[in-house]
Amino acid sequence: MKVLYNPDSLLNLLAYGIQIPLNAGRILTTLETLRRQNFSVTVTREGAPLTKADFLSVHTEEFVANLFGTPQERQNLIRETFELVGPNGTYHRYNPESASRPLDEIVDHVLRQTALTVRAAAEALETGRAVYHLGGGYHHAMSFGGRGFCLVNDIVVAARWLQRHRGVKRIWIIDVDAHKGDGTAELTTGDESIQTLSIHMKEGWPLDSPEFDAQGLRHPWFIPSDVDLGIPRGDEAQYLPKLAQGLGQLEASGSPELAIVVQGSDPYEKDELPSSGDLRLSLAQMRERDFMVYDFLRTRGIPQTYVMAGGYGVFAHEPYCAFFEGLVQTGRL
Repeated sequence: MKVLYNPDSLLNLLAYGIQIPLNAGRILTTLETLRRQNFSVTVTREGAPLTKADFLSVHTEEFVANLFGTPQERQNLIRETFELVGPNGTYHRYNPESASRPLDEIVDHVLRQTALTVRAAAEALETGRAVYHLGGGYHHAMSFGGRGFCLVNDIVVAARWLQRHRGVKRIWIIDVDAHKGDGTAELTTGDESIQTLSIHMKEGWPLDSPEFDAQGLRHPWFIPSDVDLGIPRGDEAQYLPKLAQGLGQLEASGSPELAIVVQGSDPYEKDELPSSGDLRLSLAQMRERDFMVYDFLRTRGIPQTYVMAGGYGVFAHEPYCAFFEGLVQTGRL
């Protein structure tokens, strides 16, 4: 397995006044583990050469214009994506007075991570090997803009890029983050060339609001993935059997040329984000989850790309480290 890491994309939200427990430590500690285990880690500032057209293949013209717009337009996107300002104008998990860096700078971090996700996917396709990006996984971003801490859907940008530039016909996206991969589902609904699986909390965000608005229109975050697996609160014992069943359903849809795995660590029982609390897997269950997906793809000869997605607090690195250490200990590499 090859690992890609761009130190310029390392994001410390507290430096921007954002009080969300997504910190650089989960990547840096995982990086230390990788080096101890003698993994091939490529430290690079070179992602795929993306253009506005690559983002327009996923997101609306208005959103992309703001993404590459003025500092104020970019700041507005970040405030919306991270839900920093409430309806009454008060700050939510945000203290701008404590910020040491300008808010709009986060956009550049996300664009760098998107470029490296695309590069990781392209290298996996070219080599037939697993390639892991230490970053990325912004699965809540939708066609019209960012949501749930996810500004740009780098996962679907990568899939569309491979289709446009490498002629790929079929891709799987396997999402094991605690939260439903709602942006990915919205962006790919009706597209048979991209098949999606999401196993997630059945209750809680983003499914904790009414399914339909006042006009009777369905909110886009309720659009199901092709294989949509909701785990009820307290039903962790069914997680692994349901995942195995879901992978079988995905396989029945036809084999892909590449799979992108959205490997969120937030189902972990020690995760510190309150909205992840309805799914509490042990470290052993997390490792078995990751081995199940990895082995499923490896034994079928399907190239696989990994992105980190969600993982919050001081223990967020533990599931990633357990996965990498386990690959070495069990001879899976």
